[in-house]
Amino acid sequence: MKTVYRSKIDWWVWLVTLGFLVVIWLSACGMSWWYVIFVCCSTTLLYALLMFGCWYEIDGDDLVIYQFFRPTRLPVSKIRDVKKTTGYLATAGMSHLRVSITFVDRSVLKSCAPVEISPRDRDGFIAQLISINPDIRELQ
Repeated sequence: MKTVYRSKIDWWVWLVTLGFLVVIWLSACGMSWWYVIFVCCSTTLLYALLMFGCWYEIDGDDLVIYQFFRPTRLPVSKIRDVKKTTGYLATAGMSHLRVSITFVDRSVLKSCAPVEISPRDRDGFIAQLISINPDIRELQ
């Protein structure tokens, strides 16, 4: 069974994106058509990919994190702790409301740092992880 969780996108991300795109498109006034096509359209497409190319799936016993449409599979059976957290670190999330996931050993990520992601439904996401692996501790 596969469940998709979209990334929560904070209002300030929308505001920064809109402001930047307005500046880019206004700077194109009076420019040649090739500038508009190559610079403005490609910048708009890049921002769309950045904003909508991040989501999370729970696929059987795997947590799949899609960032820039590239999947990273992580085993749910190796998750030790989950914790609701806030922050603005550069991770696979577009919101400051995040879920921090710590794994049992370093071999999963090749790092001891937790993964921080921002699913819209944090409670449902955590509940589904715990239903798959009851050994997961939910920290406060």
